[in-house]
Amino acid sequence: MTGTRTGRRAGGTAGPTAGRRTLSLLLAVLTLVTASWWGVAHAAVEPTTAAWTDQARAAAPVSAGRWQTTTAGTCVARGEGRAVLSGCTVRSISFETWGEPGSQVRNYYVAFTVPAGTRSVSFDVDLRVATGQETSWRWSGAHVVAGAQFTPQQGWTCADLPRVRGEGADWQNPIYFQVAEQGGGGASACP
Repeated sequence: MTGTRTGRRAGGTAGPTAGRRTLSLLLAVLTLVTASWWGVAHAAVEPTTAAWTDQARAAAPVSAGRWQTTTAGTCVARGEGRAVLSGCTVRSISFETWGEPGSQVRNYYVAFTVPAGTRSVSFDVDLRVATGQETSWRWSGAHVVAGAQFTPQQGWTCADLPRVRGEGADWQNPIYFQVAEQGGGGASACP
């Protein structure tokens, strides 16, 4: 056997080269390590099951009450012939409180930014967002005192307080009205 080496055995069949043997050995070792790791990892974690397997169904009855869908703090300005004018916003809601807890009265002022030519304004406001000196106030049983500068709108009643929906009487800005606790104030203006 003289000459160059061709990588063939004496019988003429081709054999794996050293690189292929190393790669095969590495793949075999990697397979064994992965298989043993997988087995250890699965043995350490127990299978889980649900605490219950029955189907659950839930139902809730519809309760009586009012569903308010309009957003508090909105207004609509009206001009000549009750034409709707664009650009009305509730600028501020403020109050002053006087009296003893349980029979207090609050003077509310609802101010608007309105376009020129405004004759009246319809509004929907939440008095809880008003600014003023906080006191221990109870809305339950509260009422708007007679003499308010607005007419109730959209079926509004004092039961809806602290929300007020009305229309300013003979355009005023701000619109002024009093709200009294159950034991305070004068005659009620509530429908």
